[in-house]
Amino acid sequence: MAMNKRVVWVDYAKVLLIYLVTLAHIPVCKPIYDTICTFLIPAFFFLSGYFFSYEKYPRYLPFLRRRLKSLMVPYVSLALLAYVFWLVIGRHVGDDAGSATPWWSPLAATVLGYGKEMVQSVPLWFVMALFVMENIFWFVGRCMRHGGFVLLAVLVAIGWINYRFVALPLPFELNPALTCMPFYLFGMMVRRMPRLMPPSWVTFVPGAAAVATAVITNDHVTVLTGRYGYYPLFILGAFGGIYATVALCRALARWLGDLPAVRFVAKSTLVVCGLHLVAYTLLKGVMVYALGIDIGVLPHSCLPALAFGLAGLLCCLPVYWVMDRYAPWMLGRWTAKGKAGDKA
Repeated sequence: MAMNKRVVWVDYAKVLLIYLVTLAHIPVCKPIYDTICTFLIPAFFFLSGYFFSYEKYPRYLPFLRRRLKSLMVPYVSLALLAYVFWLVIGRHVGDDAGSATPWWSPLAATVLGYGKEMVQSVPLWFVMALFVMENIFWFVGRCMRHGGFVLLAVLVAIGWINYRFVALPLPFELNPALTCMPFYLFGMMVRRMPRLMPPSWVTFVPGAAAVATAVITNDHVTVLTGRYGYYPLFILGAFGGIYATVALCRALARWLGDLPAVRFVAKSTLVVCGLHLVAYTLLKGVMVYALGIDIGVLPHSCLPALAFGLAGLLCCLPVYWVMDRYAPWMLGRWTAKGKAGDKA
């Protein structure tokens, strides 16, 4: 399959996963929250690995330049936008009102890659982790020619060692980058060997069952803080979630086809990732001061939380539209819409 050819089910997967991101940061009611966190981040790494190709980037420096442009430029741009909002408004309202966080701390955390300290937009940690992990993987992944499954097992073992013995958070999100590298490799393997991902009707139920087993029997998973519970159950739930997500999104792609709206939202995932917490602050202000609704209802009632997450996602789409047309460099492009391809 040509690397530049659009893969419709991936668009559906991006939309589904970015919506789950918005729900995870409300958070939605606990059963849904625990389920989402079981596989959400591994599934995103899987999708990223699905488009990795040594044929496209046989030399490292062109690969590095491309990833700096496509990941780190949006990372810095979105982090600075969110920082300005936090500095002017965010730290004076809601949970951050009266915060003792010094003005320089979020900027230092952004540069050093400490997501927990990026109070302006914690979810952007994923972009830093992906950038670091991809650059490591460019060298590590070449071992795949000696056996993809062997390398997969080695990377799972490295992830466990990182989880079990590395107590301190490493800079540049190295901890989650090392832990999630097996899912990135698996995405690359599925692209090369489609038989690893059987038809949807074969994989959805077992995948969903694996997620349910992990949710019921394991602790809550938080990739950013290295909270995995019993590691084999984390791996089971993560791969189960990947299979269930791919099965569902392949089915949606067959039933609904290549919808422009889905394609548009799929392209906006970086912006939604970086700015949906900003949107949440504004939406909560509207709820409390304009509508008189207690925001405490969100973690305890599924339907309001589901609607709130969707509203947060939708609020980010006009921002993406403006960037896409008038500031494409903030998205890692130097050409306006229509002149840039959708290359991974």
